[in-house]
Amino acid sequence: MFAVHDRPLYYQTYAPPNDRIRIATNEPQLLQLADRFWVRTAPSTSGEDGHRADLDFTLWVEPEREEMAVEGCEDWSIESDRIRLDLAGSLSLQIEFHPPRVTGRVAKSLLTGRPAVVARLLLEAPSAELLARRSYRVIHAGAVVGPAGAVVIRGPSGAGKSTLVAAAHCAGIGVLGDESVLVARDDPDEITAAVRDLTVLPDVAELLGIEAVTEPAAVGGRSKRRVDLFSTSSSAIRRARRVTTLLLGQRDRLPVRLVPLPAAEFVEGFRSGEIPQERWAGDPDLVARQWGERGGSRLDGAADLAGALRLLRQLTDLPREAQRAS
Repeated sequence: MFAVHDRPLYYQTYAPPNDRIRIATNEPQLLQLADRFWVRTAPSTSGEDGHRADLDFTLWVEPEREEMAVEGCEDWSIESDRIRLDLAGSLSLQIEFHPPRVTGRVAKSLLTGRPAVVARLLLEAPSAELLARRSYRVIHAGAVVGPAGAVVIRGPSGAGKSTLVAAAHCAGIGVLGDESVLVARDDPDEITAAVRDLTVLPDVAELLGIEAVTEPAAVGGRSKRRVDLFSTSSSAIRRARRVTTLLLGQRDRLPVRLVPLPAAEFVEGFRSGEIPQERWAGDPDLVARQWGERGGSRLDGAADLAGALRLLRQLTDLPREAQRAS
């Protein structure tokens, strides 16, 4: 997979929540990208203090190419024990599950010209895949964040998650992601970003007036627009405590309102947003039951974006003690 290099390797260990990642590379610029996601920590001995071994990333930067891969060239191959990615020959990635490790290479021109793409594909996406098989479960949902914590927004594809999260971002509300989040297995109210991404359909970008600050993206075979979240990325804004979970109801059922749901009804509504990836390494029903017992709601009338944003701001700004009392 890798070309031969004469340059020495650089090593750094990082501490994402509840885990550790050890990166070996021939290019310190990759470590600078990793610094945008996780906190550096001292190296450890494998299995030290009874903890699992670190996740190993071996990442190489290769000489310049005459042409750079563009958005939409991602070729993913998913097998039972590994995932592979090729980006038009400019970036290759292999994620192995047993033992868990990542190997990858990237052309210097892509790293220099599109660092956010390289960070997402070589660092963020593979770490999310492996973390979701260890201390976390992956949940198909968006999440917005304020002083009180995170509001998780769940619904089937096409329900309007990305539109609502993008509108929240434009309104100055923090974002953990619009399609997936990681939920700690031992504490379902601990939420961490999987791939902190935000993509919307072109008509949504036009509606929100953000075309000029987005770039083309191909997601799930559809042409979308990607909002740059990498430029503001840091380890501190990639995790939060969950305040509540909203299941998206009928968008046009006005006025906009929150409808509290009994636990059983919440679990049933939660299932409507399920995707196959949620069951690759866990059972999303466990999360649904725990969240339903803590109280969840249905959000109707989200077509009224201004009204929905007022509700989101109230939930993310309201002190936790006041929310329990309301």
